[in-house]
Amino acid sequence: MIKLYREEQSPVADMIEAEFKELVLGYDRVVVEPVKAESLFEGRALPVITNNERIVSGDEIQPYIKELTRLMYEWQLFQSDACYIRDDGSGDCY
Repeated sequence: MIKLYREEQSPVADMIEAEFKELVLGYDRVVVEPVKAESLFEGRALPVITNNERIVSGDEIQPYIKELTRLMYEWQLFQSDACYIRDDGSGDCY
């Protein structure tokens, strides 16, 4: 699960959230104080994105968002809505 650790008032974090929403990407928003984030993430400054064991911050954020964008695009290529209709008119949709 992707988590965005951020300060309550942060234009950079606001832009990250806007990009997540544009991607229709599920994430958790965690508001923390900068001092706590530095202790949680070994000196990294907010905003910080975590995804399982991966931790991203600073200059790593934009390349990571581009990576997520590519991943979401590829994932969506293989998604479809389909219905199977039998001769008797009954069917199943997936």
